[in-house]
Amino acid sequence: MQIVRWIAVLLLMLSPFAAATAQMAGYNPSKSADQTAENVSMVQLIANPQAWDGKHIRVIGFLRLEFEGDSIYLHQEDYMHGITNDALWVDRPKDLTASQQREINTGYVICEGIFRAGKHGHMGMFSGTISNVTRLEPWSSTRPEK
Repeated sequence: MQIVRWIAVLLLMLSPFAAATAQMAGYNPSKSADQTAENVSMVQLIANPQAWDGKHIRVIGFLRLEFEGDSIYLHQEDYMHGITNDALWVDRPKDLTASQQREINTGYVICEGIFRAGKHGHMGMFSGTISNVTRLEPWSSTRPEK
């Protein structure tokens, strides 16, 4: 009985560390939010790109990382139907690992970087680009079925 109590105490002590580790999924080398980034919606970036050109931004959207298609969409359905006008190209960080990519690909993410209104990604199909990405972390724990 004594060993069961010790195991329970040990598990309770370790649970905050497990929660902290779970929150670190995805890509965020600085382990914190960029204090200079402005919260902006995908709609604002798409509708008025010049107002945000060259600014550090923070946006939430559906991320898809794939060959010639690294992009963040307004909605998952926009990706599924190929509506690239409702998406921004994402310059994938060079040090993004395969494990980090698996954690964030095909899910909603929070993304921080610099918005480039005049860059439109692969074949000019997107409504702008997020470059110098410093954060790509899961926004919610739910993921679409593959």
